[in-house]
Amino acid sequence: MELIEHGWTGPDLEPLRRILEERYRPRDYREAQELIVGACQEAQRLYGWVPPSAAQLIADHLGVTANRVYGLLTFYADFQTEPPGRHFLWLCHGAACHVAGAGKIVEYLQRERGIVGRGTLPDRSVTIHVFNGCLGVCDLAPAAQLDHHEYLAHLTQERFEHLLHDLQNDGAAGGADGAVD
Repeated sequence: MELIEHGWTGPDLEPLRRILEERYRPRDYREAQELIVGACQEAQRLYGWVPPSAAQLIADHLGVTANRVYGLLTFYADFQTEPPGRHFLWLCHGAACHVAGAGKIVEYLQRERGIVGRGTLPDRSVTIHVFNGCLGVCDLAPAAQLDHHEYLAHLTQERFEHLLHDLQNDGAAGGADGAVD
């Protein structure tokens, strides 16, 4: 894992351990299975993602296999199993955005950035999630949501490339023409 190679030893698991001991005390194996998702949500809330050491702690605490925990982590799109970027960008790929040109942006992400569905740029500046649902801002299509609060409207591939460049250089997305709060 890249982070270990750079001397990263993992998060402080003590806060997660305390939460698990206080709130996640299964009476049997079946209840333990039902608690996995909630425990993973706690880890993601604490760390911004679910590190391997946190997933293993959850498995050990609940008496389930690490494979079962990872199965749920990879099934649900909301869980991150890699450290997120400094910025989070949802790219809408719902019907209206697709018709308005989001498909070209998705193709660009696959071709030029190697991101299929979801991924983080190598410099960890931006995590991008191609959202196959609808962000509910169809009048802004194609649209994206930056850092869970700012909408970027009427995107083109060129404007999207400019946005990524700005974010990689710690620029504000507002500089990308079309930002809507």
